Amino acid sequence: MTKRTPVILAAMTAILLSAGQAGATDFYKLGSLAPGMSAFTINTAFASVVNKYVPDTKIQVSATGTAMRHQLLTAQGKMDLFMGSPIGVFLMHKQIGPFKKLKNGPELVKKIANIFTYELGPYTYVTYASAGITKIADLKGKTVFIGPPAGAATRVVGTMIKSQAGLVPGKDYKKVNMGWSAAIQAFQDKKFDVLVVPANPPSPAIQQIALQNKIRLLNIDLSKQGKLLRTPGRTKRSIAAYAYGANQVNDKAVTTLGALVGLSVRANMPAEKVYAMTKAFWSHIDEVHAAAPWMKRTVNLNMALEVVPGKLHPGAEKYYREIGRKIPKAYQPGDKWVAK
Repeated sequence: MTKRTPVILAAMTAILLSAGQAGATDFYKLGSLAPGMSAFTINTAFASVVNKYVPDTKIQVSATGTAMRHQLLTAQGKMDLFMGSPIGVFLMHKQIGPFKKLKNGPELVKKIANIFTYELGPYTYVTYASAGITKIADLKGKTVFIGPPAGAATRVVGTMIKSQAGLVPGKDYKKVNMGWSAAIQAFQDKKFDVLVVPANPPSPAIQQIALQNKIRLLNIDLSKQGKLLRTPGRTKRSIAAYAYGANQVNDKAVTTLGALVGLSVRANMPAEKVYAMTKAFWSHIDEVHAAAPWMKRTVNLNMALEVVPGKLHPGAEKYYREIGRKIPKAYQPGDKWVAK
């Protein structure tokens, strides 16, 4: 070894390290609801576009757990992106529902931010036509999946059913305690009476059920849903007769509530990274829309800032300002939902 060898080796090492840093890939984890649900379709479309068009960036979609669990993990810095919602921010700030054991809810809320809003889909009450269930009151004594344990959907659907017919889970009907994937599969196997799932029609999960079975969708009387309709992220929706083909026995459209949610992110993710993700997503929205027939209606720039829970990420805000969009006031969780 010559005297120059250590110098040469040191120089080569520096070059290799520099090259490695220049080509380093940032990996991110996106928490999603189960396959077959609208959120999964949107999340995978987002990840696909970002992975394709944002250099040195890779997003992995994880479809296990609930949105509330993903929100907590993201606020704690253990996950990077998730399906965010106004109700999730509210519950975490108030430390109630799935967050009742938290001691620092208001601080955790500050650690998540929104990128864009979309429509998760109408809450769809599905039963087999042979079950003889034609209205919400018929759920008395039945076994019903209203959402996963510690999920926000469980709280919302339970409130809807109580408002409709005065029925309380655990008292008037049996609540199925499963995750989304397990519940959808169990309902396909006819293990319980009613499946309630937020899904833009035609939902692949419900389509699969209707392929070989006659199904009925249950109607919600929206005049009894005043409190829920007054909260951010709630919409009036209808599902057309035969939206799921000839095996759907409804000969008239059914009404129900819809939910506005969105894609949220760690608040401390670099602004330039979130800007690049946001720009890539909207610049290639045609590829996103190709993922499902309902995408154009539910994922678009007109709806992107419909409701901003907590705060908008600065990187996303930069993109929207560049394209001339007015930035709305975010909803802050307090005793009441008020814009600040």
